[in-house]
Amino acid sequence: MPLTPTSSICTDEPVRPTSGQAHHAYIPADPRRLSVQSLLSGPPGDSAQSGRHYPVADEEYTIYGYDTGLPDIDMPQNDDQNPIAVSTPQSGAMDIDGDSPEPLAPETAFDKGGYYAKPIPIKISKSLEPLPPLLLENPMNLLYFHHFIDHTARILVPHDCEKNPFRTILPGMAVKDENIMSLLLAYSASHRARVLCHDEPANRIAMWVTDVFPKLRQSLANPSTITNETLAPAIMMASLEIISPNTFEVPIAWQDHLSMARQMIIARGGPKTMDQSDHAAYFLSRWFAYLDVLGSLSGNKNDQPLGSWYWNSANESADTDFQIDCLYGFTNRCVGLLAGIAELAKEVEPLRIDANGTINASFRPNADIAARAETIRKELWKGLTGAHAHKGCTHRSSTTSSSSEITWDATEIDATNEMFHWAGLIHLYRRVHNYPSTHPAVQQSVSQIIELLFKVRRGSSAEACLLFPMFAAGCDARERGQREKVLERFRSVEGFGMVQLERARGVMERVWETGGAWEGLVAGEFLG
Repeated sequence: MPLTPTSSICTDEPVRPTSGQAHHAYIPADPRRLSVQSLLSGPPGDSAQSGRHYPVADEEYTIYGYDTGLPDIDMPQNDDQNPIAVSTPQSGAMDIDGDSPEPLAPETAFDKGGYYAKPIPIKISKSLEPLPPLLLENPMNLLYFHHFIDHTARILVPHDCEKNPFRTILPGMAVKDENIMSLLLAYSASHRARVLCHDEPANRIAMWVTDVFPKLRQSLANPSTITNETLAPAIMMASLEIISPNTFEVPIAWQDHLSMARQMIIARGGPKTMDQSDHAAYFLSRWFAYLDVLGSLSGNKNDQPLGSWYWNSANESADTDFQIDCLYGFTNRCVGLLAGIAELAKEVEPLRIDANGTINASFRPNADIAARAETIRKELWKGLTGAHAHKGCTHRSSTTSSSSEITWDATEIDATNEMFHWAGLIHLYRRVHNYPSTHPAVQQSVSQIIELLFKVRRGSSAEACLLFPMFAAGCDARERGQREKVLERFRSVEGFGMVQLERARGVMERVWETGGAWEGLVAGEFLG
């Protein structure tokens, strides 16, 4: 549930449901279970309906019971055999055939009322069956598997469509590989605890990941056998450490996990060998590309990305090149451009910024770097001026999507793509050309991002993935009104259960307080 400056996901204050919310309130008889009355508050003025379900493709599924928001009090105290309710007050019995009485309707990712405004049916697609013993023999694990598919997976992409790979490809890999399944469950447990404002089940997570690290070290010793099932855990651990730092008993920075994944991809022959013919490999390469490129743009002490030439799309068809990727939120061409900016920023940093983070205001790039920067600027500008028609999501099924939803989807994905382009320009102007924050080109980019925020619905999956442009615009926002708008949207998304959002906001606010550059204030935060 999104936070606002006047509401808290962890509030203990009583809530007076409106007439439209009252029938969703469900207080389990078990006193250990979370009272969802405390989850029914939402942003004032939010017109989203409560209790709707995400549109999904027509498919057969099995309902294993209902997740009622029972807190996980961790092993060995938690009752792992009875976390799933077999009935709800509304139905009185579980629908064994898996036919949901609730109609499909378009909705945003975090509607008014919160995820646990009513019991959540644990629906698992029959395409993932038979489920492994790790799930069937432990209902708590099954609950977490479903939570990842139904909730966590939706905040990991800016456009949650029917082909969201975190709901389809990754769970499909997990049911066949115990390492991937263990990390997926750890991911879900960490996120669910944060959504419900509970402590993470540290013992349970430690048990899941005990064998993961030794197996990864063993695979690195023999790079000729690096498969998708070997690469996925390294990427997953980097991603999990970003959204939920210190989840693992042994503290390892997300940069180190990402470096391990980078070594694996290079050993496999680079991203170009991971094409669309292998759906799992292609998904993993895109997930890594997002983390690699935006991670390298997150601070002057981070590694340089794998290489812009790896991510450029010169050999792609025009259709693919200007397709807005549902996982990135921007075009395939933009990936290479952002990687190019990271490379240039890395080249000029020794001359532009000292060890204390102080900027040399008189620095200007040499002619070669300035020329390369100008090439990137022109390409980013092409992506903004409509010189090429961008293609949005091609995955939506007309049978499960209303015309209004499709319109909103197109508006949001276009706005997201534009914001990442404008943010790229801010990084280019500030970190390569070394323009001051007051420069007209910088302020134009800031204004454009803030205006585009109004095209993204509150509580949508798109909003959850706008950290990179919001942070870039926020740090260089000069007007009080602009800063307030950015700050309000930051606070809105911090309730999504991703720690990097709160940490990035802290850096941004220190920029406002000190007047210094954010590069001198970051301490390992991921800003994307």
